[in-house]
Amino acid sequence: MKLDVCIGDPVDFTIDWKERVRTRIPFICVANDKRAGGDWETGVAGYEERLCRRSTLSATLSIPGPGSQFDSNYPIPSEGGIYSEFVVVFRGPHDQYKKLDQWYDLPVVSMPPVRWPKLSQTSLKYAFPIERTLVKNKIRSALRICAYYGHRSVVIGDYGLGNGHRNPPQELAELWREVFLYDPDIRGRFDHVAFVFEDAYQSTTMLILEDIAKKNKHGQSSGSKGKSKSAASLGSRSTRDLPAPTDFEIFQHVFSAGEVHQTVNRPDPRYDISMLTS
Repeated sequence: MKLDVCIGDPVDFTIDWKERVRTRIPFICVANDKRAGGDWETGVAGYEERLCRRSTLSATLSIPGPGSQFDSNYPIPSEGGIYSEFVVVFRGPHDQYKKLDQWYDLPVVSMPPVRWPKLSQTSLKYAFPIERTLVKNKIRSALRICAYYGHRSVVIGDYGLGNGHRNPPQELAELWREVFLYDPDIRGRFDHVAFVFEDAYQSTTMLILEDIAKKNKHGQSSGSKGKSKSAASLGSRSTRDLPAPTDFEIFQHVFSAGEVHQTVNRPDPRYDISMLTS
């Protein structure tokens, strides 16, 4: 399986890729779990909303597929997603929404991510195993939908990242890698995967650290004045001065050939002899 981490607009990347290889490639898109396209008509700047303004995604999501037993696709179940086989793109990216001379279509898998999960302040990981499992199951569901419809390549944007969702980038990247490499329903089902980041400088890690610093400063304001100033200053310095990697850099590292090779060759603790005999 080939794994790429790139910079660009994920939908444009998918369209260009399809034109080169002459094979339909799905795009896994963040989704609002309550209504089709979220608040795309009100100017909200999430990627799903912006895609709805340049395509037929909202209309497609609003209409259940042929043979559906339901009169609405919403709300989307916690581990569910929606497969839109033919989403027609007729405008360019959100900077201008320029009308395209040629229209394109692509499959879109709409999957709601976990929003603002509770995190451990010491390790920037999911605080609750049940929430981590939910994120992993959402990833599995999105990829299983792609595999069910016969796709062997897939494009993934900054799913679950950014200010709107704030999942821990390192652990999220490792979850994607874990599913691709080890999940029995996914392993071997894909030939080529591309993670495409629209903003090369987006750092969800920095957003999380800044939020932690603000909470620490607020919490310590009720303590002694001297301690509060000292701790707040320390928290502010540590957040500002320590370089936080971008989401793109984290995914680049996690999916580098060396890291993938090391992960594959690392002994799985679940099958250690002590675990089997205990």
